[in-house]
This record gives sequence, structure tokens and C-alpha cells, in this order.
Amino acid sequence: MDLGLKDHYVLVTGSSRGIGLSIAEEFLREEANVILTGRDKEVLNAVLKDLSARYKKRKVLGFAGDLGQERTVTQLKDFVEKNIGRLDHLVCNIGSGRSVPPLQEDLNELRRMLDVNFLSSVMSVQTMLLLLEKNSLKQRETATITFIGSICGVSALGCPAGYAAAKSALEAYARNIARPLGARGIRVNVVSPGNIFFPGSVWEKKLKENKEAVEEMLKNNVSLQRMGDPGEVAAAVVFLASNKAKFVTGANWIVDGGQLR
Repeated sequence: MDLGLKDHYVLVTGSSRGIGLSIAEEFLREEANVILTGRDKEVLNAVLKDLSARYKKRKVLGFAGDLGQERTVTQLKDFVEKNIGRLDHLVCNIGSGRSVPPLQEDLNELRRMLDVNFLSSVMSVQTMLLLLEKNSLKQRETATITFIGSICGVSALGCPAGYAAAKSALEAYARNIARPLGARGIRVNVVSPGNIFFPGSVWEKKLKENKEAVEEMLKNNVSLQRMGDPGEVAAAVVFLASNKAKFVTGANWIVDGGQLR
């Protein structure tokens, strides 16, 4: 399906691995141009080299830095302005569920979870908004913001409480900015994955520790009885960014194989 994203410019935060990398590559398949970010410069450069070789007709740029720092986010905005001058789509993918079991977290851990899973995305939106709006004044139907949430922010699933609270806040934030930004030509949505497997993920670790327990969990709790692939999340994100979904805003699309009831 041609989603009409050719020559669009997309910023995907937290995209040097896992779900973020799959999202970036899915946009490239649709002939968009992509800016990737990551904290590890060496890892990011290796990814950029690989993608540039495989998508030679596309512009693939990278920015290394910790986007949990306001100064770094401002530097990213300057980078986008200097190298592109506009932005069509923003995908906020930075996040981590690595924490402690519920009621074992202290205030510092709760703050860390909020910083990583909520406030980093808020900073990206606030800083990049003028670049998105600049484009939307010309092509109102194309500017989008998509947040990567989690089913942990929707239901009580035994996830770390700080992580679940932060993802729930992210969904509420998206829903509440969707209305005012819609009037300014920008659509806002959330894609909330369930159990997604990729190298280095929490699920890779859990499978190594106790494969039988994971398989039993999938059998009992997930309708499709398997884990998801990052590409399946990426497909939803890219579709939401396209004009095929131009009447969709303020939504939370669940990609979990039927785990939520």
C-alpha cells in the first residue's frame, strides 16, 4: 500500500534499536526521510551506515545525545532546522520499563520513570512543535505526533508501578493536546504495544531465565499466544502518520495480540 509518505521528513526519537529502529525503517520503506536519535554514538553511527547503504535514495540523518536533557533537545531542534528546515512527523519512542516491582520504588525511582517515559516526550513535543506547525500550515493533513505508549498504562498487568503511571500520563497528555493541536493542523495519537520481542529487550532476558513460564503466560493471557514483532508496531505507527488515517486523532491504538480484555 502506498501511504503517500514519499519525501516526508520524520524524526523518531530513541531509534538506534528495537521498536524505534523498526519504525524508522518502516518510514524509509515508504520513501520518507528519517532522523534517528540514540545515546550511544557508535551504535547510532553503525545503524546510520547500514540504513544509508540499503536506502540510498533516502536521506538518513542521526543525532546522538540524551534527550532527557532540555539542552540536548534544543540542540536536536537546531540540528533539524539546519539540515532540513521542517518536520512532517514526530514519533516519541524514548522509554524504558526496567524498574522494580510495585511498592518497592522510592521517590527517586518514580521520578526517573516519569523523566524517561513521560517528560522526555513532552520536551520533544514542546521543542519541535513550531517545526511541525510550520509544515502543517502548508499541508495540514500531514503533520503528526505519535507517542509509543504501553498496555501497562491502560490496565493493571503487574508492570512496575512507576512505569505504568508514566505511560498512563503519556496517554492522558496525548489525548488532551490532540484537540488544540487539531485546530492547528497536527494530529496526535498513541500506539501502545504489548509484549514485543527484539534482541536486548526485557523479553529476551525473561525467555533466557524461564522460557516455560513465558510460554505459559502467553498461552493464558494473549489471544494470539505469541509475542509481537517490532515491525508490527511500526506498521501501525506509519499508517497513523499517513493520510489514510487523516480522520484519526486523540486515539490510542493497542498492538498487543489480544492481551487486554
